[in-house]
Amino acid sequence: MKEMLGNGDGCELPAIAVYWLSDNPQPGIVLVELVDVHDRPHQLVAKTAYFGGELLPTSAYPCPTTIQCTIEDIDDDIATVSTWWLSGGPDDVPFVFDVRLDTLAPTDRLPPPTRPVVHQQ
Repeated sequence: MKEMLGNGDGCELPAIAVYWLSDNPQPGIVLVELVDVHDRPHQLVAKTAYFGGELLPTSAYPCPTTIQCTIEDIDDDIATVSTWWLSGGPDDVPFVFDVRLDTLAPTDRLPPPTRPVVHQQ
């Protein structure tokens, strides 16, 4: 029986590691692609440690991998997920994707703790 996932749960989003880009900085940089429920392609570039599986310069690309995410919302069979370690843009915000809920797998890895918001007076 498949484990039920809900809002706030950590999960693994399937993706494809397309290309090894660089050995530096260690442990190496890869290009990863996924397609959301709206058929929009997304590309992420980051250290291999941010993705699942053993991604090495000698791996046969393209190859399957996963992205660690948190489920932000579920609407019927569509989950809105945000990335844990990958962020971008001027405000360094997590990437957010709408994906089919049944493509996500539970993970035993935990998202980093959230830092409390400090308001200055």
